[in-house]
Amino acid sequence: MSVVYSPMSLRDARFIVAEHGLDALREIVLARAADNHDNAVIQTNAKALPTAESGPLHGIAFGVKDNIDVAGYMTTGACPGLAENLANADAPAVAALRSAGGYVPVKLNMHELAFGITSNNPAFGAVRNPFDPNRSAGGSSGGSGAAVARGVVPFALGSDTGGSSRIPAAFCSIVGFRPSTGRYREGGALMLSPTRDTIGPMTVNCADLAEIDGIITGEHALPALPERPLRLGVLWDKRCLSQSVDHAIASALSRLALSGEIDLVPISASEFEDIDARIGGPVVFNEAFEFWTAFCANRLGKTLTEFTSTIASPDVRMIFERLPSFAAETREAFLYAHNGGLASLRDTYEQLLRSHQLDALIMPTVPVQPPLMSEDERMQTDAGLVSTFHTVTSHAVLATLTGAPSISIPAGLDRDGLPVALMIEGSRHGDRALLAIAGKVEALLAQ
Repeated sequence: MSVVYSPMSLRDARFIVAEHGLDALREIVLARAADNHDNAVIQTNAKALPTAESGPLHGIAFGVKDNIDVAGYMTTGACPGLAENLANADAPAVAALRSAGGYVPVKLNMHELAFGITSNNPAFGAVRNPFDPNRSAGGSSGGSGAAVARGVVPFALGSDTGGSSRIPAAFCSIVGFRPSTGRYREGGALMLSPTRDTIGPMTVNCADLAEIDGIITGEHALPALPERPLRLGVLWDKRCLSQSVDHAIASALSRLALSGEIDLVPISASEFEDIDARIGGPVVFNEAFEFWTAFCANRLGKTLTEFTSTIASPDVRMIFERLPSFAAETREAFLYAHNGGLASLRDTYEQLLRSHQLDALIMPTVPVQPPLMSEDERMQTDAGLVSTFHTVTSHAVLATLTGAPSISIPAGLDRDGLPVALMIEGSRHGDRALLAIAGKVEALLAQ
């Protein structure tokens, strides 16, 4: 029988190292990784050790999503066709964390090639939700979310193209961060879209997130918050998809409002409707087609068609089979996006914050409960059957196109005992200010 573990914060991990030594923490991590009932872990290195002799993370293990390079590991993207894709160097974010004394004993499962949000991976096993094994842990960074929630590691790196570091965080009741696009140095990852992709840390709490972001970027201080109630714009389209989630989110927002330290400002933003269909999809299809065509030729010595036959997930294989036609059909919209459409969207977003004098936006991270394991394509909601992908990502996509920072923080459990989460988004490149705001909201929700 599998054991249920509790999340392990950086403080917890440091206590273990200080009291019992580095080997004790490594043994705990490896034991929990071996109890892989949720399929979160897909590569383990029992001999992994810190390469730096000191630093703020000395002796602290962390996990990395398997589309991000860690020297000495295969970067498989959880795809059988990349089983021999050896990483010769660390991705920049990994290198920064290892230079601070951290080390990587595990690589983590994901929706194959990051093209999906359920992490139902037929090659390595579906990543199961730690609160209900019949439900998804989310994706595409499902292994990262489940591993942190189960206490395998105190933090992990995921990636975020359409919500992939925040959606699993929401479903697993941990903290997930999408930094401003371009904040973390690029490179060392299997890509979908350079316009939308970024590595995203996933942690137990906001204090740990602020520390990890600081180590990656060198920006360690958090700015002081204003000596007045924070003004948060509530961007929430109540479509009654889940009465259980809606009730829990309304309760969390009510607690924030009653604290006297948060002013909630209801806003509407019809200009952001359908942005994924109008801009987001065309950007991903065209940039993914360009990246994977070149990667297959230059790295694998294969055509895109030859590589596509090695993909295990039917949904991902179908996308890759159709990438050439998807790219061609959306080329005009893609060019519009890069010739002013994205810039206009970003200006509109920043103007929304300014015009309402907002410190940040706040909304549910996901408007529904985690999908059941069988709900890859369509899921049952209180409003009927809906598209799983478009419903789960509906709130998360805005930040991926504005390039703004976005944090998902736990907001309790719904009446079925499943996690719900609030997502907070700020001004582009205002990441440290947003981290400070998220920390305050987290503290208020805990009261």
